[in-house]
Amino acid sequence: MAEVLSQQQIDEILGKLQSGNIDIGEIEESSQTKVKEYDFLSPKRFSRDQLKLLNNIFENFARLFSLYLSGILRVSCEAEVKQVEEEEYREFNNALNDSVLIGVMRMQNLDLKIEDKRFLIEMSRPISFTILDRLLGGNGGGDTPERNYTDIEISLFEYIFKQIASVLKNAWGHYVETDHSLEMIQTNSRMIQFIQQDESVAIVVLDISVGDSTGTLNVCLPANALEDFFRLFNSKYAITKKSDALQDQQHRDSILGSISDSPLVVSTILGRTQVTLQDLLELQKGDILPLGTSYLGGTVSVNVENEHWFEGVIGVKKKNYAVKIKTKIH
Repeated sequence: MAEVLSQQQIDEILGKLQSGNIDIGEIEESSQTKVKEYDFLSPKRFSRDQLKLLNNIFENFARLFSLYLSGILRVSCEAEVKQVEEEEYREFNNALNDSVLIGVMRMQNLDLKIEDKRFLIEMSRPISFTILDRLLGGNGGGDTPERNYTDIEISLFEYIFKQIASVLKNAWGHYVETDHSLEMIQTNSRMIQFIQQDESVAIVVLDISVGDSTGTLNVCLPANALEDFFRLFNSKYAITKKSDALQDQQHRDSILGSISDSPLVVSTILGRTQVTLQDLLELQKGDILPLGTSYLGGTVSVNVENEHWFEGVIGVKKKNYAVKIKTKIH
């Protein structure tokens, strides 16, 4: 869908054109449809449904995490999923500073022998120092220092990320059974070597606000770490869908079984005619009314509870008149 300009934007463009501060060629170039190139050497590893699933999972996480932060910091906190997209790990890694706060998380399902699946959670400096300030008794409104994290601060964040692991387990639990745990806190992004630079990863960006401070929480999920869980989700969904179909059939059979003994009136319409009221009053035993219906090869209507259900033909069976069903109407 083409972008619609507001009246203010139109006035600004017209003003720049009149003053000569803008080139018409630039407008034409910017109005051209932008096409995103597809790299066939690095095919996409995440389908649209998988990214949508991650979006739903982390929407649950954002709701639970905001409640957790509000509880421990005693200030209004909000979390919202900003975007979920696929990119190469080098793009995510190059965007990080040398000094960061990254929790290396582990996700697994020991019952299904899915283990040693690791991913990253990076917390931006404004939010991390605001949380620290609130935990240590401050009001969370201090400046963000340009320095490395101390050992005491890292110890506090180990506790925070362990609680994040618990929140993640609850968020994933609506879709796939997983266990989450904190492996380590890393403050140097260049030291993370277990993800290849050209590996496809899903990046989930959450906007976090703690009081008046805002920042982001970036989750980096390697494709290799999610394959088994996506497969588990697909099998669970297929079983659930099959179970629902079986349950519907059992419910239908139960209803039909409960009404199968209900008596129904079946009648056959041999024909119709019209008579005057005078003729009706003068009818006597033995009088004949012409119905205009031929019994030889002709069809008659068969009604069930006054509803037209079948077409049939008249015949004789064991010296009794009978109607043979020929066509089903309903």
